Amino acid sequence: MAVFISYHSSKRLVVEHVAAYFSRHELTTWYAPRDVPPGSDWDEAIAHAIRNSNALVLLFCAAADTSVHVKREILLADRARIPIYWLRLEELEPEKLGYFLAPTQWIDWLDRRDSTLDSLVRDLKSPALSGRPLPIAPDHQPQANAPEPGWPAGIAVFDTDRTAAEAAAHVYFRVAQQSPDGSVVLPTGRAATLLFRGMLRIADQYAPRPFGEARILSDTETFGVHTQHYSSRTRHVVETLIEPLTARGFGPDRLQLHLLSGQISDRDPILETQRILRQWPSVVHGVSISPSGEVLGYEVGAYTDTDGITTDGCRIVELSEHGRRYIDPNQPSKSVLTIGLASAIECPALMVLAFDRSKARIIRQMMSYSDTAGVPATLLRRNERAVVVATKHVAEAAEISYTHVIDSPEEGSEWILNRFR
Repeated sequence: MAVFISYHSSKRLVVEHVAAYFSRHELTTWYAPRDVPPGSDWDEAIAHAIRNSNALVLLFCAAADTSVHVKREILLADRARIPIYWLRLEELEPEKLGYFLAPTQWIDWLDRRDSTLDSLVRDLKSPALSGRPLPIAPDHQPQANAPEPGWPAGIAVFDTDRTAAEAAAHVYFRVAQQSPDGSVVLPTGRAATLLFRGMLRIADQYAPRPFGEARILSDTETFGVHTQHYSSRTRHVVETLIEPLTARGFGPDRLQLHLLSGQISDRDPILETQRILRQWPSVVHGVSISPSGEVLGYEVGAYTDTDGITTDGCRIVELSEHGRRYIDPNQPSKSVLTIGLASAIECPALMVLAFDRSKARIIRQMMSYSDTAGVPATLLRRNERAVVVATKHVAEAAEISYTHVIDSPEEGSEWILNRFR
């Protein structure tokens, strides 16, 4: 058994075409009613097929979105811990299935061209989400970027997200104070909020200048908005970290701050950030990843050229409606200004921040499967010295083996730093 295809009966011709295409690429498929044995109980046959499949591919359309049978099949696939992919056949977003499809990989197939399916075939042969590897014909050569043992360089496991965030904060301050000619890159998102709170709690231990002389950058910004707009990520950094530090006398000098601006004026934020990174290369970066694998503005299912985006510098990334909801469902822009994946991959002290349980699946994927452009977070594997900073709940949900839970932020920061050396 290989790929279970879930679909609405109105797409019978489509499922036949997709199954034939997969077969030509050495992928076995199962779908009803074609593969239901004569005289078998329909529900039992489907449940058995899903449990013994290596992946589920959903042909998504309006009818599938409201189908109770499709919903049940997705739930069964999730319980069986197999990867779920969906092909969007119609230009609409999931509503009834939105919750279940949010952490899964998807591909637009509006043009119905077979070439569009090539990236999906590649990922199916080397699953992009948690699940069992697919059987591949003996003459098929493994991908050159198949995962090697030893990534990440370390997994720092803590009892709580508070302790984990403080350990990461210590790493930031210690690396920054030792790197006057470098820059530190701050993350955005929920992990950033926890990290900033941790920084504020320990800042007095690094007084009067916790960041030393290092330059300070942010890793993404909503493109097209001013820094006082509610969706501005720069505003979040300033209000939750920089201003509170300054009020206590620990703030950085004005010349140290190079937070991304969403507006292009006489100071182009892209060129400015590229210049800063050339003159003051990044020395520490804490990256926040989404549960489905979005990272630094790069969304799942939007890319096929692995080498292309791993060399990306600061740039503007266009978002689909799906990606826009991930960044901020109410933002006035469909674009994000990102520092680029190359900066994170090249950073000598990269921390992958996984403070909550929703990140478990993507962490497991990053550790167990090949990198793929379709799930950009997996490309962080190319930084061989990266350390995952996680809670024990995340580690357990991701089925990660670890030797012990680190008790204190100080011990944790020392442990992490030793992996970077």
